[in-house]
Amino acid sequence: MSNLEALPEIEPVSTTNPEHNWESFAHGLRGDHPEEFIQKLYDTGELKTLLPEVEALFGVPQTPEYHPEIDTGIHTLMTLKRAAELSDDLAVRYAALVHDLGKALTDQAHWPKHHNHEELGVAPIQAIKERLGVPEHISELAEHVARYHLHAHRALESKPGTLVKLLERTNALGNPGVFEQFILAAQADAQGRLGLEDRPYPQAELLRTVLQTVKDVETQDSDGQELSNDMIKQRRVEAVKIVKNDMNVALD
Repeated sequence: MSNLEALPEIEPVSTTNPEHNWESFAHGLRGDHPEEFIQKLYDTGELKTLLPEVEALFGVPQTPEYHPEIDTGIHTLMTLKRAAELSDDLAVRYAALVHDLGKALTDQAHWPKHHNHEELGVAPIQAIKERLGVPEHISELAEHVARYHLHAHRALESKPGTLVKLLERTNALGNPGVFEQFILAAQADAQGRLGLEDRPYPQAELLRTVLQTVKDVETQDSDGQELSNDMIKQRRVEAVKIVKNDMNVALD
């Protein structure tokens, strides 16, 4: 029996029981090769019914300089494959699958560029959540990844204040575990590209270090009084500036 023949079958989408829809779909994402599961759905035409937002990515061109595989659908499969290699976390895999949905919605006159695809990808993620009954915490991570994965890729060049803002917007301090999921999904995107699967992703180490640095910043003065939000942020930015400079020197 081939790998494709062994993949789970998807039941028809229910309009009355979205939670059942999600469990059926999630079973395929939890497998050893979730990219083959999605490929099978595409080949059989089921993907267009189940996840038309993902099916629409096939045939959408990308800039060859950054995406040698060119086709966004192929990139999505490669990203999902890399996510599965990095983590068995269902949320990470799902975020990898839907991170680029906005590329099917950008102005075709400007293809293969996809200006603002990050924000455009949020609405289809929300639509899938309602249709398939995607759990809130999984869908929220997917939205963060869609919106901010390029911020992760630019971490080495970003200003310290920009990195602190990224932590704030992804609720990294409130839920560090979710930020780790975010990092893994972003790494999967960066390495889910033809011929670039094994390239280093030092951004992951930097982002983890930045989070730990910010967590360690004192939020009280020497008298034990809570500092103002502006003062706390200033301290965090200064701390990140130091560790970022150290890391950039080490990479040179």
